[in-house]
Amino acid sequence: MVVIKWSFGNSICSKKQIEMIKLELKNIVRNPLVSILVLFLFIFILFASYNGKSRVNKQLEGIELVKNKENTFYTNHKNNLKSIEEGTKKTPKRVFEDPTNPVAMGNYYGGTYLTVTPAPLSVISNGQSDIFPYYSKVNIGGTNAEKNNDNFENPMNIATGGFDLAFVFVFILPLLIIAFSYNILSSEREQGTLRLLLSMPINIKTWLLKKIVFRYFFLVLLISAILTLSLAIIGVNFSNVTYLILLSSIALYTLFWFGLAFLINLLNKSSSQNIILLLGTWLLFVLIIPSFVNILASSVYPSPSRVEYITSKRAIEKEFEKKEEAILQKFYEENPSEKDKENNTTNRFRKYWNKNFILLNEKNKFMDAFESKYENQSMNQREFANKLSWFSPAIIFQNTMNEIAETDTQHYLSFQNSTKIFQKEWTEYFYSKYKNHQKLTVEDFNNFPKQKNN
Repeated sequence: MVVIKWSFGNSICSKKQIEMIKLELKNIVRNPLVSILVLFLFIFILFASYNGKSRVNKQLEGIELVKNKENTFYTNHKNNLKSIEEGTKKTPKRVFEDPTNPVAMGNYYGGTYLTVTPAPLSVISNGQSDIFPYYSKVNIGGTNAEKNNDNFENPMNIATGGFDLAFVFVFILPLLIIAFSYNILSSEREQGTLRLLLSMPINIKTWLLKKIVFRYFFLVLLISAILTLSLAIIGVNFSNVTYLILLSSIALYTLFWFGLAFLINLLNKSSSQNIILLLGTWLLFVLIIPSFVNILASSVYPSPSRVEYITSKRAIEKEFEKKEEAILQKFYEENPSEKDKENNTTNRFRKYWNKNFILLNEKNKFMDAFESKYENQSMNQREFANKLSWFSPAIIFQNTMNEIAETDTQHYLSFQNSTKIFQKEWTEYFYSKYKNHQKLTVEDFNNFPKQKNN
């Protein structure tokens, strides 16, 4: 007799059992409920993919816009500088238009935009992209990600951007699994065929497990096919290991819900009781526990509101302004040679920026101390929430989707940190030119600090 291995340990599956598998497949395909579920699944995945692609396209358009603005600014000034060096043009009288002036090119209308380039699979999850800025202008004066961020706490963006693939898989997929498997055993009993099954030489648990496993693989393969097709339709590049990690994550999350359905079916309850129990667990793991984790983390480590943060920041800035004279006096006492240079300077522009560079350095230290207080509180809140996330597979899966899409909180925080580091590099480059009374050359324009890969 021809045999093949079945999926359970060392047990053997005969031709008769293969026929049973074919029969099960026919029953699933002919079931109108399954057809409806497959249709809805395809629509949800395709729409969510399109929604994610639209969000990514908007980000790419925003990045292209600001980078074009930056390139136009420096290309024009570089061409002007080339003409000045060739003697066909005079140096502009207005300081802000002077391409040889380091401060004019490194500050004011100058500066460079640092950006968060969307990952290949960023379409799958909005994550924190509706909250954190994806580009920031950096110049001598600092960074202004908040000013340039079109998405920051925009209720419309958050409301319309929430339906992504992560939402489909985290929230909707378990409901489809419940509808697909809640009555596998109870329907046999309610139709009067369970006694017939029990009269056969089969183990009812093994029979149920085979049914669950078959449906599990059927749905996982179906999801993989639909997802791959949807991403191909919208032109997403998914030919990498990350996509396999995504499919594996979906398979594990699906396995959890089918495992839960298997246990509920074993309770020998009615179909209505089964679906109530399964919907109850869905509410618990997908809605209640995540909400509880969020509330508890916010209570234990409360973070200030955005309004409170901005108000406090403005108050700190005003406090710093009151201390400016004292800061300058202390600096000159410690660096008397700088005071002599200040007294000998007749150029009002240099007089202003001599003081400004001193104050900028001190202000950065002042503001770093202020912001670290809020950053530490937010970090404690995130770490606490991550510890509690193990109580809900939905939270773990959502976080995994965000990490795969590179829209997780840590990714954006890393961008913010790299922005601060780059701002110091940018300022140092132009300050060294300014301090040494060096005029910019065409070659200098080619050597401006540039963003490293994020």
